[in-house]
Amino acid sequence: MIMKSPSNDWSDQFDIIEEDYDSLSEIEEETDFSEYLWMENEEEFDKDELQRLEEEEIMQQCLEAMFVDELEAEIDEWQKEKAEELDKALSNLAVTECNVENSSLNPLADEFIPMENYFIDLIIS
Repeated sequence: MIMKSPSNDWSDQFDIIEEDYDSLSEIEEETDFSEYLWMENEEEFDKDELQRLEEEEIMQQCLEAMFVDELEAEIDEWQKEKAEELDKALSNLAVTECNVENSSLNPLADEFIPMENYFIDLIIS
């Protein structure tokens, strides 16, 4: 190991300390390259990884399609329930016949036009 010691003299600038070489050899032996072994067969690794990614994408698409199908089924069910409610409400409405003979309305009268629309029609024509 090299250690600096403060000094003005260049000869004393670096002190070399001898180390135990056995400890260095232990460090070299402990080096683990197992995480880099995939580089040995890089093409096969790339192929496997691409296949895994494609499978994940297909799985995601299937899940999304299943979600959309479930949502559409819920919407269809909701629309059927609303249609049944409307049919029930319409069937419960009482229909009475209007006696036209006793009516006070003139069936031969012109169409009613509100005054503001009347003046606009006069200006335009």
